[in-house]
Amino acid sequence: MLKRLFLYFIGCVVVFVDDESIAGATKTAFSLGLPVILGRRKKRGRRLILRYADYDAFADACRENGVAFTLVKRSGLPELRRRYGRRLGLFIGGAIFIAAIFIADDFVWRIDVSGNEAVSDETIINELDALGFRLGTRHKNVDYDVLHNRFLLASPDISWIAVNMKGSVARVEVREYIKGGGERDESPANIVADEGGVITQVSDFAGSAQVKIGDEVERGQLLISGIVDYEDAPTEIVRARGEVYAEVWRDIVVRVPLVCVEKMKTDDNFSDFAIKIFSKTIFFGSKGRIDTDFYDTITVKHEIVLPGTVILPITVIENKHERYEDVTVTRTPDEAAVEAYRQFKLAFIEACRDVTLLEYDMTDGMNETGDAYEIVCRVRVIKNIARTAPFDAG
Repeated sequence: MLKRLFLYFIGCVVVFVDDESIAGATKTAFSLGLPVILGRRKKRGRRLILRYADYDAFADACRENGVAFTLVKRSGLPELRRRYGRRLGLFIGGAIFIAAIFIADDFVWRIDVSGNEAVSDETIINELDALGFRLGTRHKNVDYDVLHNRFLLASPDISWIAVNMKGSVARVEVREYIKGGGERDESPANIVADEGGVITQVSDFAGSAQVKIGDEVERGQLLISGIVDYEDAPTEIVRARGEVYAEVWRDIVVRVPLVCVEKMKTDDNFSDFAIKIFSKTIFFGSKGRIDTDFYDTITVKHEIVLPGTVILPITVIENKHERYEDVTVTRTPDEAAVEAYRQFKLAFIEACRDVTLLEYDMTDGMNETGDAYEIVCRVRVIKNIARTAPFDAG
């Protein structure tokens, strides 16, 4: 990103040189002491990137030495100045715009909302707008305590709000109201086994325990009933609550073949950009033409911040597209063992999460057919297997 920004300010020229002339072109540039960036190799040639100010000297030297090249493009501020230098109004307008930016730091240029799920950003922004807090508001004149209280009175779905200014950006944080005030669910329910095992502890806080220590249970079996029978009182239907711990066996199997097909990252990577100004987004490049079956896309957002912590209502959005292809990978037994243990470590950590480890038994090595390295591990743990299962009491 910094390299591109630097090239934009100093300006650059991209030329294409075929395979026959590449040696002569680079020799010509180096003989003149011109810095050159070698671009990615293309069919039958390569691109060279020169500083804007060096192009004329490079072109004259190539003509004298009989070196052929093709001008691809000129870009950067020097090129803009060459094209629009006579349009004085553009530069005057730009100067006025920059001056306005520093003056406008006292005003709200953008509103960002976080912490909401059920209530949309648009709804929150519209409710703030109705209270007089909107784009263009002079934020230094706002009484935020009053704004927060008025917002909560007018917004039954929001239980807490905070508006903080960062430069000219309003950061709005909210917490949504939990329906029912967060009261406990008292609808009828049983406790059943989430996993099979041998019971080691039963704690029935509500309901009637149906198992005892030493019992072997299967997945889905009733552990604590929500129907409680009394000898001298009517049957009671409750929401069963409790903890039931059991010894559970888990199997971890990792198999890494010596020959397999994997997705590998290629050199075919590129980016396209968009600019968001207030709520309007302008796309450049290949939007809508990316094959998601072959490319992974990573989106990075860059805020434009000027000296003095002035945050512009402009966000540069960079979409980085990385291409992956299916590649046949061949490993030695030692390499397969290293990969198998890497995968096994992750699987073992996941299998032992939130449980008490008692013992494990592991075997490893090449399988009988000799085409894969395998690790087989049997793990014995103690875990809470209680799972709430509501039922209809009617």
